[in-house]
Amino acid sequence: MKKLILSLSIIVGLSSVGNAQKLGKSKISVGAELGYAINNPLSAIAGNKGWGLGAGGSFQVDHFFKENISGNFYAGIIAYGGRASGPSTKNKGYTTIPIRVGLSAYAINRIHGGLQVGVGLNSYNGASSTSFAYSPQVGYNFSRNERPLDLTLKYDGYAGHGGFGALGLRLSLFL
Repeated sequence: MKKLILSLSIIVGLSSVGNAQKLGKSKISVGAELGYAINNPLSAIAGNKGWGLGAGGSFQVDHFFKENISGNFYAGIIAYGGRASGPSTKNKGYTTIPIRVGLSAYAINRIHGGLQVGVGLNSYNGASSTSFAYSPQVGYNFSRNERPLDLTLKYDGYAGHGGFGALGLRLSLFL
């Protein structure tokens, strides 16, 4: 709870600086995602050595309620490869479909921070589960060839089955 309050305080503090966006405007972005799993909630299962790199894609819709504050809707899919537990055994992959809503605040020089919450539709070894999903984020919005690009560093956490978490990068293009 303290981390959530701190994150929201930082977002509100950043929102008082800069004019990065336009009031009332909506933007859609599509992006490629890379992730690295940093914990193994299923370590009690024999032979489970966790997951490594993940790859996927996502889309996000941002609507600006103030010049530098947006509400957003995010959905995507990311699949993490299983790590080998021995020469003849490979851990099954872990796939998640996050669906989240959140807030982002833009500060000076196109730097933004945000927090998203929602659900994760997770699957492992043929079984599926739904869990609470959260994602604190920080990013930089830059342009190339008149099309704005955004690079976001984030932590994706899922609160089911002991918790699954991954560090991630999202490179997105605003349409």
